[in-house]
Amino acid sequence: MSLVAAQKICYSVRLMESKVKTWFDLATGDLEFAGEILAAKKRPHYSAHFCQQAIEKLLKAIVQKRTGKAPLPVHNLKTLCNQAKLELPDEKMQWLLNLAPHYLGARYPEDLFELQKQYTQAFSERLYKETQEIFEWLRKSYLK
Repeated sequence: MSLVAAQKICYSVRLMESKVKTWFDLATGDLEFAGEILAAKKRPHYSAHFCQQAIEKLLKAIVQKRTGKAPLPVHNLKTLCNQAKLELPDEKMQWLLNLAPHYLGARYPEDLFELQKQYTQAFSERLYKETQEIFEWLRKSYLK
């Protein structure tokens, strides 16, 4: 292998690692922001949106790492799991499927009053705790 070819490979690997890190940093920031929203005890329904975004971006980091390809520009968590070729336990996949609607619900509420009733402080805190647990499990399992 020529020196130029080796340099190109090293550059490609560093670039991919950089993209994985960028997705991971964005995911971490969204998870932290979800916690900050809850700590402020104002508008807890926004926390659910950032919980979903944290998992979505973490899955995009996993896609980038496992496939070497850019993640699809989608918000569908199942699609991202498929792109990353993840074989999740049923209970984890079901949790992700249950998290997915929080993206649209928090951003495009049909009825703000109904949304605020659903996303109480207690509900949002429970969702945040569960998101932290899944986030850490996915990180340890797929971003070693």
